Amino acid sequence: MSLVEFAAALLPHLASVRLQRVRLTGAVVRLEAVTASGQAKCPACGYVSDRAHSRYVRRLADAALGGREVRLDLTVRRFFCRQPTCARTTFVEQVPQVTTRHGRRTDLAAELMQAVALALGGRPGSRLAGQLAVPVSRMTLLRAIRSIPDPPMHTPRVLGVDDFAQRRGHRYATILLDMDTHQPVDVLPDRDADTLANWLAEHPGVEIICRDRAGAYADAATRGAPDAIQVADRWHLTHNLSEAVHKVVAQHRRCLHNPPEPEPEPEPEPEPEPALTPSAPLPPAGRRAQNTRSRHDAVHTLLDEGIAIKEIARRLGLARGTVRRYARAPTPEPLIGANPPRGGGPLDPFKSHLNDRYNAGDTDTRAMFADVRNRGYRGTLRTLQRFITELRGHERVPAPPPTPPTRHITAWIMRPDARLSEDDRAGLKQARAQCSDLDTLTHLAHGFTHLVRSRGGARLETWINEATNSPFPEIRGFAAGLMRDYDAVVAGLTHHWNSGAVEGTVNRIKMIKRQMFGRAKLDLLRKRILNRP
Repeated sequence: MSLVEFAAALLPHLASVRLQRVRLTGAVVRLEAVTASGQAKCPACGYVSDRAHSRYVRRLADAALGGREVRLDLTVRRFFCRQPTCARTTFVEQVPQVTTRHGRRTDLAAELMQAVALALGGRPGSRLAGQLAVPVSRMTLLRAIRSIPDPPMHTPRVLGVDDFAQRRGHRYATILLDMDTHQPVDVLPDRDADTLANWLAEHPGVEIICRDRAGAYADAATRGAPDAIQVADRWHLTHNLSEAVHKVVAQHRRCLHNPPEPEPEPEPEPEPEPALTPSAPLPPAGRRAQNTRSRHDAVHTLLDEGIAIKEIARRLGLARGTVRRYARAPTPEPLIGANPPRGGGPLDPFKSHLNDRYNAGDTDTRAMFADVRNRGYRGTLRTLQRFITELRGHERVPAPPPTPPTRHITAWIMRPDARLSEDDRAGLKQARAQCSDLDTLTHLAHGFTHLVRSRGGARLETWINEATNSPFPEIRGFAAGLMRDYDAVVAGLTHHWNSGAVEGTVNRIKMIKRQMFGRAKLDLLRKRILNRP
């Protein structure tokens, strides 16, 4: 295969030049070529000249070949411009699809670099370009993004509007989306009503505006495009209702602690129960108790053999005082315990009073603690709790019921019945049976979600009236908000348009920001948003 055939098959973008030589220099493939045309057009006046002034070699980076870096050494000519009125005396010929003025890469390599920069940004793009054998620095990639011209501006018929954070909690910007094509139209530097209103006034022709419940966007749409139909997003409507429902459920969670019990059948009058007294303690168990019993047996066995206490202490490796204490105890039980009682504790003067209160039915430990503190007790609450535990004996006190899962109940209320599992459906039914307010709340929430799913905007006023008369301030506040934005809410519950595509674009913007480590200025971020690959 000749060099001409080789270039035509593997390097079609170099078809307009004559390839003269291919050589390998280290890991770089160098292509030596010359221009094929004998004349060139002046870029200033358009005059075609065939009078050469000089020649020189342009060294351009090209796309990789066989996984190797490629460099093109292209010999170009400088021509005289023979047009007397032209301001240029000489000019350099440019090869279509190969060279550009002051360019250091072929058009193919520049397009590849631009695609990598738009997809990944600076540092990640530089790492990928190195793997593709087109090495380039991160700053070069960022300059390539900034040099990309903005796509042609057009006024969409249906416009989507939403904000996104440049720096969360500090700076925000606005994304405008063509809802027909899902292509970004423009990025505004803030989310002020004046900025959006001015943009709408400068771009007349918007017929429908899809937005969230933000008051600034509603005001801007009213001033900038008064004839446009504003559509409130259905997801935001449902989300706002879900927040109100959760607040109501959280306020009624005490109703869920005590489930309703069936009415007991009449029984004969029970006999009075005896007063509670401390139950007899069970025999101590554990390793300490076993060691104490074995030592007690060993000491008394040696004593029965007539061995002196000093010798017993030496044989058993115990202190003589310990041996004497074991010798005096007829049984090991008084010796068992982590801290054997050696006298009255700080609670002893108050135990009789506490026992009387406990027998009278007062089992609140903290109330007892406050009482004895007023009577002069200076001990800890833990000491009092241990004493109350002894009074209760070894009976297990039932644990209090767990806190109701308010988030779960909110999800059960907001979710359609067909999407609930059997357990969820049973849990919602039990919650509604335990609290009549939750039953009313569920009825209201289901009514609004049915409007959302069935596009029942014509029935919205009926629901608002019902919600306004409800006993829940949160639901009444939600209904009042719907009333303030009534036309947009009715349109959102009637038209098929929504802000789903805008939310997806905002998620993509978040991904771009993470790729750029949060360091992208708005001008660079705007280029990547508008020129998405």
